[in-house]
Amino acid sequence: MKKKTLALTLVLALMLGILTGCGNKEEDKTSKTDTTVTTTDTPIPTEKSDPVTEAVTEAPTESQVFAGGSGTAEDPWQITTAEQLDRIHDDLKAHYVLVNDIDLSTIENWTPIGAFQSLSDAPEDAEVPHPDYAFTGTFDGAGYTISNLTINGETPMGVGLFGCATGTENGAAYIGNFTLENVNASGYYLVGGAVGLQFMNCPVSKIKLIGNNNFAGMQGIGGIVGTGFDLISDCSATADITVMGDDGACAGIIAGGTTMSSIKNCEVVGGSITAEGNATWGFGALCGAPWGAAEITDCKVSGTGITVTGENNRLVGGLIGFGGTYDPTSPAQITGCTVSDVTITVSETTDSVGGLIGAGKEMMEGSDVMSSFVISNCSVSGNIIGGVGNVDAVVGDSTCAVSVECEGGMIIINELDEAA
Repeated sequence: MKKKTLALTLVLALMLGILTGCGNKEEDKTSKTDTTVTTTDTPIPTEKSDPVTEAVTEAPTESQVFAGGSGTAEDPWQITTAEQLDRIHDDLKAHYVLVNDIDLSTIENWTPIGAFQSLSDAPEDAEVPHPDYAFTGTFDGAGYTISNLTINGETPMGVGLFGCATGTENGAAYIGNFTLENVNASGYYLVGGAVGLQFMNCPVSKIKLIGNNNFAGMQGIGGIVGTGFDLISDCSATADITVMGDDGACAGIIAGGTTMSSIKNCEVVGGSITAEGNATWGFGALCGAPWGAAEITDCKVSGTGITVTGENNRLVGGLIGFGGTYDPTSPAQITGCTVSDVTITVSETTDSVGGLIGAGKEMMEGSDVMSSFVISNCSVSGNIIGGVGNVDAVVGDSTCAVSVECEGGMIIINELDEAA
């Protein structure tokens, strides 16, 4: 593979931190592997159809692997049962479409589709998914619902309906256009409802997370995506997320963290994020750690509670924990976003807490290169309880803010006991 440009090298330097803990202590382990892939047309998600009258003309027999189709982009495998959904494990490169709602309550512990394994034993490949083990096909939910998903993650990383998904040089992967209902997922690193690790050239869109949803993990935990490297758009979620242990990081109800990838037109309703460990960082109702994301646009958060009670924590926001790009000529655009009736409760040693965003962030530990962002056409309401140092109604630490245009702001109660 070819050597990377400096920009991609820095992206994958963060990726190694994510894969060992979503930036745990932000170690600088720079990669030089080229993961450039060629985008091809992703199949357009279809609307919900009637499997009886359209997709399936006859009930499948026991000898049929799927209800129909041939696994190509033009004629994807058709899935009507939990058993057929499970058969995606047998061909991670094919194309699939739901033609019925799926109830997974009979599966005690779902095995995520696609797993993370390093591309090779070479140090520069440590953080790059091997395409033979990741999901590289497309999955179109066609508007249907997958319910009662339970995962007790036994793998070090990559927990979700899909554990690890990536595009390849042969084309783009895709996951989207369905509803998840009642998800209970736990693991260590990169825990998500739809996908744990969404790597490059694999957009995720039009996923709804509804019902009673609970997630637990150490770093990189999100209701839709654990950690993403491509666009996340048109998703909505409600969930309760628990961040476990000291050095826990990167949690959000849409996505735990992203790298150089934007989030557009997504919504969070209710739910909570709770972190009780020490030295935790990167929490936001939408996304905790959108590292280098060029755009956070037209997103909404309402009624969410964020509680960070350990010592020496940082980077907590009602929308995102931190943000910004690392090109000073092209700051990140945080625009058209709304945070309403969100309550942030933090310890008195937590720094960089804001109603919309906690702060910008250094490129990596020890670096003097800081992110930059522009906030426009946004609004904020709610409460911040606790905190020390850089605590503000909109931007906790505004050092990296090029400009801020935001209506309202959170009410700040500096002392925890005053909130009683």
